[in-house]
Amino acid sequence: MLRYAASIGVLVGTVMLFSILGTSSLGVLLSLGGLAGSYYLYRSGQHLMKRADDAQRGAKAETEVAELLRPLKRKGWQVEYNLRIKRWGDADVVLHSLKGNWYVVDVKSHGGTKVFEDSRLRKRYGRKIYYFKEGDLIDKVKGQAKEVKNLKGARSVTALLCFTKGDVDILGNKAGGVYVVAAADLVSILLRLDR
Repeated sequence: MLRYAASIGVLVGTVMLFSILGTSSLGVLLSLGGLAGSYYLYRSGQHLMKRADDAQRGAKAETEVAELLRPLKRKGWQVEYNLRIKRWGDADVVLHSLKGNWYVVDVKSHGGTKVFEDSRLRKRYGRKIYYFKEGDLIDKVKGQAKEVKNLKGARSVTALLCFTKGDVDILGNKAGGVYVVAAADLVSILLRLDR
């Protein structure tokens, strides 16, 4: 919001300066600079608002998943949220089952139907298929699993991508060594994997 306010301030200042200096070379030059600065601040404000919306959507998705995992927690599973790891930022959810198995869950809120084609995870809307803007989500969660394995001294860590929106159309829910699941299926798949 501050960027938007600054953009308006610079624009108003530019108009006032132009009314004083008129069409002189200095007036035109300062007006162009003021308009460019105002536009830059406006675009920067748009970018920051989008990032804030994305963060809010991500936090909501993680809260939804935390609610879904409550039954496992009540059964004695250890659940850790937002574990800071070196290269990959943070692991959204790290679980340690009663049987000693470790899981890392990366939570996403992308819509569409998730598909695995040409060794890449993609999302489908109708007949059109799109890449994820964040890059290769499979590699990211694999990297998180490797880091969690080292941090926790685990024998192995199973990586899962959990989507709170849309469907998953992947045979066996496994893509590139990672389980890709809809949020509604997360607990049942974790229990199945833990057998």
